[in-house]
Amino acid sequence: MWEDEKRMTFTEHLAELRMRIIYSGIAIIVCMIICYALSNYILKGLQVPLTFLQDLGIINFGGNPQTTAEAGENIGQSPSEIPWVVMNPFEIVILKIKVAGYGGIILALPYIIWQACAFVFPGLKPNERRIAKIIIFGCSSLGVIGVLVAYFGVIPLVMPYLLQWVPKGWEIQLRASETISMIVLLLFGFALAFQFPMVILALVYLDLLNPYTLRKIRKFVIVGLSVISATLTPPDPISMIIMLVPLLLLYEISIWLSYMIRRPSEVATASGKG
Repeated sequence: MWEDEKRMTFTEHLAELRMRIIYSGIAIIVCMIICYALSNYILKGLQVPLTFLQDLGIINFGGNPQTTAEAGENIGQSPSEIPWVVMNPFEIVILKIKVAGYGGIILALPYIIWQACAFVFPGLKPNERRIAKIIIFGCSSLGVIGVLVAYFGVIPLVMPYLLQWVPKGWEIQLRASETISMIVLLLFGFALAFQFPMVILALVYLDLLNPYTLRKIRKFVIVGLSVISATLTPPDPISMIIMLVPLLLLYEISIWLSYMIRRPSEVATASGKG
């Protein structure tokens, strides 16, 4: 149906782009307001990975002191509120605005992507539209996987090991703004890091890489990913492996998918020569 649409002038394209940007901005503002209204629930959700701090006896979520043995007996029970530290009256308001901003963008992202596709797709060929849909679906899926890995795997292990370096006798307090911001950045970081297979596939599609090169440099990639995982995680082999294994699996999947991308073009080239 796209090919049957009338051709638009440059001014009409600019007007359409302007309207779609306005609609996307309105969607972000509306979603930010919704997230601000639900900010208390969002903050509670962001503190869930920190429940391991109570399970290990590092921080007591309740007001009563608790030994490590008692904390071990309470593993699996619903925790009380984390005793956050707020340094000034405006800190919690600013934190809620930040959370509403991040949440609003994420909540409005599907609509923004739809607006972008509606603007760009009429100028694409059918095969280019198909590739764009694959990229959008792949990036979205990998982003969700990255967030889940960080939320359920990395944060519950990284935070306890970081706090275990605190000397004995020192009181551990979690400042709300800094801790929540760190959790959000970790979630975004993992969502972004898990996009590298799509980058590899894009380079393969553009003939800048090929499956044979990807296989040849596998050893160097493993070393590089190991260094990255060791740098971004505490000095602990478990947390390093939690980050390294998914990245290696994604790289192997990228090699396998790159064969599927190259074979049709290679077959077409061979038939053309024949």
